[in-house]
Amino acid sequence: MAQLTQMTNEQLRELIEAVRAAAVGAAGSAAAAGGADASRGKGNFSACTHSFGGTRDHDVVEEFIGNIETYKDVEGISDENALKGISLLFYGMASTWWQGVRKEATTWKEAIALIREHFSPTKPAYQIYTEFFQNKQEDHDPIDTFVIQKRALLAQLPNGRHDEETELDLLFGLLNIKYRKHISRQGVHTFKDLLEQGRIIEHNNQEDEEQVAATKNTRGSKRITRCTYCSFRGHTFDNCRKRQKDRQEDQNEK
Repeated sequence: MAQLTQMTNEQLRELIEAVRAAAVGAAGSAAAAGGADASRGKGNFSACTHSFGGTRDHDVVEEFIGNIETYKDVEGISDENALKGISLLFYGMASTWWQGVRKEATTWKEAIALIREHFSPTKPAYQIYTEFFQNKQEDHDPIDTFVIQKRALLAQLPNGRHDEETELDLLFGLLNIKYRKHISRQGVHTFKDLLEQGRIIEHNNQEDEEQVAATKNTRGSKRITRCTYCSFRGHTFDNCRKRQKDRQEDQNEK
């Protein structure tokens, strides 16, 4: 049979105080958490440094939207407050435009959709392909820059239009010949592979150019000097023997 443990009044009082303190601590933590959650969503765009003036450019618009979306998430701004404060981010033509269409946006997502619709409307696929194949890589274009620009165009196509292998096929023929001479299409399966091999080629080409320049400088420094007195090479005016001989003869005649 289990034995009953008897507690003194002092022990009982200490136990009650401990339970009470634990309960108060838990309530305080819950209140603090609730306060933090409540504070999230009360932020605004007043300190946001990103702004938009109405440029009709896909890259500019997407960069602006990406920046304010990130700022909104980091600062914990609610959709409601973000919609109310988005006008703070506009200036110039964009500000005028927003005054006319703001009633059409009842949610944050609708506001973002309106920005894209007006300043960066979706291009038809044929137009994207035309821009994609319009320019080949010039000799001075770094492969990183060229690939980034072309992939940005392909990203404007409907989702799932091409897989990475197909995009590589489309791009490969536009590469400068100095890359295609050393990179086999069958040897690259991802854009990462292409960029890695392209950078190696650029590094090697840079070394070759530096060696050629160094060789030219060395040849220039070893150029044979020409005497300004007799016009023969291999010596200078000061140690020209013909000059010394002529000078001696002049002295003898005198």
